[in-house]
Amino acid sequence: MQTIQAPAPTRDESLIWRTARIPVKHWGKGVEDLDRAHPNVRQSVVDFVETWLQRHIPHGAVMSDLPEDRSRIGQGLLLFGNPGTGKTTTAVAVLTTIRRRHGHMVFFVPFADYVQALIDHRNWRDLYQATGDELARERFLALQKLLDKVLTAPVVVLDDMGKEHHTSSGFAADVFDALIRGRHRNGLPTILTSNNKPGDWDKVYNASMQSFLTEACEVVPMAGTDHRRA
Repeated sequence: MQTIQAPAPTRDESLIWRTARIPVKHWGKGVEDLDRAHPNVRQSVVDFVETWLQRHIPHGAVMSDLPEDRSRIGQGLLLFGNPGTGKTTTAVAVLTTIRRRHGHMVFFVPFADYVQALIDHRNWRDLYQATGDELARERFLALQKLLDKVLTAPVVVLDDMGKEHHTSSGFAADVFDALIRGRHRNGLPTILTSNNKPGDWDKVYNASMQSFLTEACEVVPMAGTDHRRA
């Protein structure tokens, strides 16, 4: 099994993790800190980190920059399992390790927050355009920065997929479909965490997205009991 050594931090990293919106309790914890009681999961995320340069295609890359094996371009991870099995911890550990190894921008957001940010962004924009209110403009621009990071960051964790509010219009499902397909198309891997089994995603989103996930993500089951209750 491959091992990953944590590089010694050369300065305080708090601003990096805060800017990435990583939950405070996970600051600085990389793949090397993961529980070794789940060797299959650990091996999957170690492999993800080790093959990062085959998965992520930087903006402005030319054909000669592409890896010989293109099957992993844009491919992320889908970590699924019962609550409390370490999905978020594992996902954030990958972000931390990639940031330290490659210096690439990483970003963390619960998917429900992203969906709400899209709605709020539209509302603040409409209010500013209608009234010229400066507070509305500031809120609109702040949300625009968040949305841009989710769209363009080299790697993003979308946490707690399936917990967002679903409407009859299918707004959340459409947002998810467009986001994942767009990031994958541009060579930007996405890490998803969810309590939903992959075979149930057609009930939460749609059948085509369930099929596409097998291309866009490696599926990693997270077994075990709820460690929060243990």
